[in-house]
Amino acid sequence: MLYRDIVVQTDTAVAKGRYEIAASLAARGVGRVEGVYLKTSLIFQYNSIDRIAWLPPEDLNQLVRDHNAAQDRVAEAAGAALSAIAKRAGVACELEVVSGDTPDAMVARARGADLVVMPPPTAAPPYNVHASAVEVGMAAGGPVLVVPDGLASTTIGSRVLVAWNGGREAARALRDALPLLADGATVELRMAHPSPYDDPDPAARVRARLQRRGFTVNAVVASHTGERVGEWLKDEARSANCDLVVMGLYGHTRVREFVLGGVSRAMLHQPPQPVLLSH
Repeated sequence: MLYRDIVVQTDTAVAKGRYEIAASLAARGVGRVEGVYLKTSLIFQYNSIDRIAWLPPEDLNQLVRDHNAAQDRVAEAAGAALSAIAKRAGVACELEVVSGDTPDAMVARARGADLVVMPPPTAAPPYNVHASAVEVGMAAGGPVLVVPDGLASTTIGSRVLVAWNGGREAARALRDALPLLADGATVELRMAHPSPYDDPDPAARVRARLQRRGFTVNAVVASHTGERVGEWLKDEARSANCDLVVMGLYGHTRVREFVLGGVSRAMLHQPPQPVLLSH
């Protein structure tokens, strides 16, 4: 089964790599792409409302109008960039502007889609959008593809690194990634922890499963722990020339950005290539 309904966050006219990946995946599944711009309220641009609380009403109203107009211009430019890319890819494209003051609107779109494509989480998102890939990934119930800016290539699925620990999140991520893998793809399977049961080949079962699907599998089992796991996975993805990393998203449902598992946090900050997350 290929992904047909793909939602992509539009936030700038120059994020063409993200838009091209979303459109190409929609084309592969003979589907559609929906661009969603997250618009925020003026009050969310300030850590404290003291800076604007005592403004005359006419000045405050002008600030609101200017803030909204600026976002409307960005949304229009980003939407035009996505529409042009979708047209070249031969897929239908829809555009929508929703609230980014909370993750709720984006999560709702994600739950109604096969796949969501988003930028990496950042401490200073445009217009202080309160809906990061982590927030959406933890709540959507489906996969989120995090695409960094400045990609040299927008083709994914030919050589894929899968972070595997045998857990629920990793299993969910691998299932969600299968529609993205090209026929005959090479899968670089990486396990950071040896089996606690002295299994001589802890990757045997998942390797055999992937091989039955026609994939070439290279499995490596290491003994890294803590934050080092994330850096090791990055190094492995780069050295194997992977175009996609697949991993489970670990964390809790409250204060998600701060209690992410160390591997998730390391991989999501400046990812070297697109990362498919699933919780």
